[in-house]
Amino acid sequence: MQAIYPYVQLLHVICAIIFLGYIFFDVIIFSRLKGILGDEFDRVKSAISKKAIKIMPLCLLLLFLTGGMMMSTWVGSKAGGYFQTPIQQIFMIKVILAFVIGAGVVINLTHRALGKQPPKFLRENLHNIAFVFGFVIVILAKVMFMV
Repeated sequence: MQAIYPYVQLLHVICAIIFLGYIFFDVIIFSRLKGILGDEFDRVKSAISKKAIKIMPLCLLLLFLTGGMMMSTWVGSKAGGYFQTPIQQIFMIKVILAFVIGAGVVINLTHRALGKQPPKFLRENLHNIAFVFGFVIVILAKVMFMV
């Protein structure tokens, strides 16, 4: 794993930038455009969403796969446990937050694939939750090496 770790880490960072960039755009920028675009807002949002729905699941899948690959470096039996050191504790908080985001995405996509509306709470809040949790994950990624 050590031989490919830098490449896996680079792919992980690229996917995180794409994923959080889209979430940032949706939560911070796009939500403010409704008043400016008026009737065009729904058409523009629909066009962007159709492209994003094809890219984001793959991006999130790669985030989880590369994160899982790197995880063995920081936690597990070879690393001495899961919560023994401050680095491991912070890392596991990141993992939990990432799984909350992933679970929300899986629930949303499953409902859409079945032709149903996702739960109202997720429809209205998933991107806000992903934005906040994603931001916290990025901060914790830096903080874990300061402790």
